[in-house]
Amino acid sequence: MFDFLKNRKQDVVKADPVYAEKLMTQAEDLVEKEDMKKAEKIYSKALDIYIALYEEKPDDYRQLAAKCADGLGSVYENLEKYTDAFEEYSLAAQLLIEKASEQEPDLLEMLADAYCNIGDTYFFRSRYDEAEKEYNRAMELYIQLSSVDSEKYLENSAYCYDCLAKSSSGKEDYTISIEHYEKVIEIYEKLIADYNGSALDGASIDLHDELAAAYGDIGYICSCLKNYEDAEKYYLKAAEIYRDLAVNDHDAYSDNLSAQYDDLAALYEDMGNYQLANKYSAKAQNLDI
Repeated sequence: MFDFLKNRKQDVVKADPVYAEKLMTQAEDLVEKEDMKKAEKIYSKALDIYIALYEEKPDDYRQLAAKCADGLGSVYENLEKYTDAFEEYSLAAQLLIEKASEQEPDLLEMLADAYCNIGDTYFFRSRYDEAEKEYNRAMELYIQLSSVDSEKYLENSAYCYDCLAKSSSGKEDYTISIEHYEKVIEIYEKLIADYNGSALDGASIDLHDELAAAYGDIGYICSCLKNYEDAEKYYLKAAEIYRDLAVNDHDAYSDNLSAQYDDLAALYEDMGNYQLANKYSAKAQNLDI
């Protein structure tokens, strides 16, 4: 038996792929309904079967076992059981890494996702150096995969940079954090330009949303560093995007816009510009879009 399977529950299970698939579908449905406790039990049963199937036919069931382990890890993460999530995400990564040398895009993407997820479990436990190591592993694979699908994997790279930025902030290494956020902004601006310029339709809406969030995050760090001019610049850019998004879909983005106006109000108060602070506080309460 492979070393990474030694600690798994060793109950005898019937290696029935049809039943395993049924269980995993049921678990996914429970996640959609946010019933994580039941999803945990069903995923665990499915994973035991997939591990048994993997041991019989590794190449046939590697990806399904990894997908199931990843799903169970996600459930644990939702339940804030980060150590358990780490174990399942690590299992997924170890199942996949055996074939990573074959350079199959699907396997590499799953492996990159697993590294990212492992990074998250470290991040949520404030183990920032270890989180950064995993995010960088994922980044390397996403960059490699960008030759297959530039748009898709560049967006994944942006997510990794965002995670690295938050980890750096956790360590109070704000200069590095700002550098990472600048990479996030650079990628999303490129993706938006390549997609359809400033038009708000389809996937472009999500790209604009992510860009606005990055502007807001870097603005917050600049504000904490008392770099008020840069903070104002980034906050205003975030507010402009959220305003456009709120015009397009008020229910979905009005809260984001209101929160951004509140951030601007707090910033202007810190700057001693009480006129603008009052203006944006009022705008937050009474959105004029």
